[in-house]
Amino acid sequence: LTNLSSLSSVGSASMTMMTTVAFCLLLASTVEAAFLSPLSRTGKNVVVRMQIDPSFPPNDPENPVTSRESALDGSMVADYGFDPLNFASLDLNLGSAEDKQRSPAYVLRDYREAELRHGRLAMLAALAWPVQELLSPILSRLLREPMLMAETGGRSPSVLNGGLEQSTIPLTLAVFAGLIAAVDIYSLKLKDEQGDDWLPGDFGFDPLNLLGGATIEARRDMQEKEINNGRLAMVAVVIYVIEEAVTKVPIVQLTPWLFTPLIANPSFQQFFDGAFAISAFRAE
Repeated sequence: LTNLSSLSSVGSASMTMMTTVAFCLLLASTVEAAFLSPLSRTGKNVVVRMQIDPSFPPNDPENPVTSRESALDGSMVADYGFDPLNFASLDLNLGSAEDKQRSPAYVLRDYREAELRHGRLAMLAALAWPVQELLSPILSRLLREPMLMAETGGRSPSVLNGGLEQSTIPLTLAVFAGLIAAVDIYSLKLKDEQGDDWLPGDFGFDPLNLLGGATIEARRDMQEKEINNGRLAMVAVVIYVIEEAVTKVPIVQLTPWLFTPLIANPSFQQFFDGAFAISAFRAE
């Protein structure tokens, strides 16, 4: 039993370290993106143009559109040239079954669209996962409803954690799947209508007008931050899943300092208690 307890402690410590590393990477990349000039690598336009340059002959290896090589040339936002398995040159789109000579530029554009969709969902999930674990007990008491996470020991319901069959969870998942399908259909419609001018991930949805009147540099900067944070959110969600599946402990308990207000941190409270105690008894 002592050995098992030791192994469990080591496992929990390892998982805590994984979460800490992911959090530090997220913080570092956000700071780096904030100070990185979006045009430091290239001065090209916001979009990667998909039009064939008539100055290049067909199938010329130097033509970035007709060449069969990867289109990762640094002109696309958040393109750092990291593709060790050369996925950018593999056309896995269903349309490639009919068009075997699709340009690598179109292939890369499809991958960017998929990356943006998954990144945006991951950013929502990275926030919703711990918030659900923190608020579910509170809401169940306020509403006098059964706590749905009791079955999973306080962990968010998932494929590995279980609990997806409870109450309104299946209906909620079905609604979200329907909304995602609607976005996919709308995206395909925009892609057909706009042709080469289509920008992956751009649905014209900006209710707060954050990019109204923004310069090219500002748009590229915002796009780069979204992509970088989406990539790290995908990594964070994977770590959430692995940690909870292995340790059987909620993520908010494994790394409480990430999800607890600073004012509730014992070390923080002790520091201020000591500081104010000294000032309270200082002689006038």
